[in-house]
Amino acid sequence: MRYFVAVRDKEIFKEYLYKEYGRLSVAAFEEKDRGKIYDLLLEQFFKEHPRYSSGDKILKWYYAGVLDENEVLYLVYFDKNRFYEYGVMDKSDFFKAIETENAEMIKIADKAASIREKYDANTIVRKRSYIAGYKKFSYFDVDAGVEIPFRMKECKGEGKKPLFIYLHGAGCLGNDNMKQFAEFCTVGIDIKEDCFVLLPQCDNLTCDNLSTINVFAKTLRRLVGQLEETYPIDADRIYVTGISHGGACTWYSLYDNPGFYAAAIPLMRYFPDGDSDTFDVDAFKGAKIWAGHAKDDDVVPSDSDVKVCGRLKDVCDVRLSLYQKGGHKMMKKFYAGEKWQEWLFDQKR
Repeated sequence: MRYFVAVRDKEIFKEYLYKEYGRLSVAAFEEKDRGKIYDLLLEQFFKEHPRYSSGDKILKWYYAGVLDENEVLYLVYFDKNRFYEYGVMDKSDFFKAIETENAEMIKIADKAASIREKYDANTIVRKRSYIAGYKKFSYFDVDAGVEIPFRMKECKGEGKKPLFIYLHGAGCLGNDNMKQFAEFCTVGIDIKEDCFVLLPQCDNLTCDNLSTINVFAKTLRRLVGQLEETYPIDADRIYVTGISHGGACTWYSLYDNPGFYAAAIPLMRYFPDGDSDTFDVDAFKGAKIWAGHAKDDDVVPSDSDVKVCGRLKDVCDVRLSLYQKGGHKMMKKFYAGEKWQEWLFDQKR
């Protein structure tokens, strides 16, 4: 019997690689190799997830089932030492998945090359908009080779004003520059403060890919820096909130840019690095965070938020609103029921 696994970390499986698909590679291994593969996966898993103590309960099911008499195939991605399991599938679906993923990677690489060819420096481009009050732009980040479409609402008053940033959920991934605005209008946010409102969209990158989230968080920081050169934004009053995928982006906006944001509200999303033995707690030193989750969330479990907030209590101002009910839509309860605006706009860097 032969097994297959798709990997990105070539060093871990270099003895088993037999074919390359661009940035993806495929490893084939025989029955006699199952133990070694299992040990490699287990070793890597414990490095990234030290909270677990029993490997058999975590990874044994990777090799426990047999699809038919001929082959069992597994798709496992390694991304910055993290792996994602996409289940058992037949051979044709396995290679189709690899080719689809590879095509996406090539598409992203081609777009990055196109951006770098067209622009010499990071650039904001104004576009036509049909939404009153919210101007339409795209930000081209030459450093990262990505585009962030965004909407922006300007202030009415004089002088420097706060900047409020809303980060959307996974359902709004794309580059239409509309879905994130529609979500913003439906989650229950009614901003009372006279402030700039920034609604960026995460473009053509895979949901739950932590590399994507980190790239987005760092590119967002550069976008805000460029907006500060054009608009009278109060650098000491820049705030960020987000739900689900946007909640993760909010966590990493703080983690990847220590001391930049005055306060943050991540909702319904865990912070994976918070469970790692390499977690740099000091990156949150002095931060002001109000996290929110529901115990009955069956999409993203709330226990990670509880643990991370516990680890942060000694280095920053952190609070957690943990609802008994609300599921993966608790943001409406939070935004409508909590006095978050009074707290948020009172914070300064």
